[in-house]
This record gives sequence, structure tokens and C-alpha cells, in this order.
Amino acid sequence: MAIGQISGDIVNDKRSLTSDAAFVIESHLNGKVVFNIAVNSKGEVTSTTVVEEETTIRSTPAKIKARNHVANFKFSPGTWYPKHHQARVAITLVQKK
Repeated sequence: MAIGQISGDIVNDKRSLTSDAAFVIESHLNGKVVFNIAVNSKGEVTSTTVVEEETTIRSTPAKIKARNHVANFKFSPGTWYPKHHQARVAITLVQKK
């Protein structure tokens, strides 16, 4: 798990990211999108909300691309984790060359 890219209860509880997830993706512009996420006991992302105050991108298509990317993240499953385990995820978008 990339320290600084994911923060919150998921990191504090040492819940690991099991999918091969990139925190930098290609886009038509440069910037950062920050999400609050919720993860269920199966390790699936069940909710994503953009944190506008920390996001530098205003492009809706870019935000949707980043949201779809984050929605595919998988974390370690476990019934001992909270039902809606919370975290904050930062995705960096870089312009294609």
C-alpha cells in the first residue's frame, strides 16, 4: 500500500490492498482527485465521494475516470473489520505525452 496515497481507518487497522492498483493514471490533463471511500467486509469498495477541497481537477470526465479506477480497488476481506471501513484515497492524473 502506498503510504500517503491511502489514509484513514483502513491504514490504521492495517487492512491491505489486495488488487494491483495504481495511484497514477493517464488522462487528458494533470492533477489530483481525492476520494473518501467505504469498504465492506468482502473487501469491495462500496462508496466513493470526491473531496472537492483537496481535488485539483475540475473536469467531470477526469473525475469519473478516477472514480471508476478507485471503485475497482480490492482490500483484504474480514468480518472483524467495520461494516463500512473508511479511508481517503488520492489518485494522480498525468497527461498523456
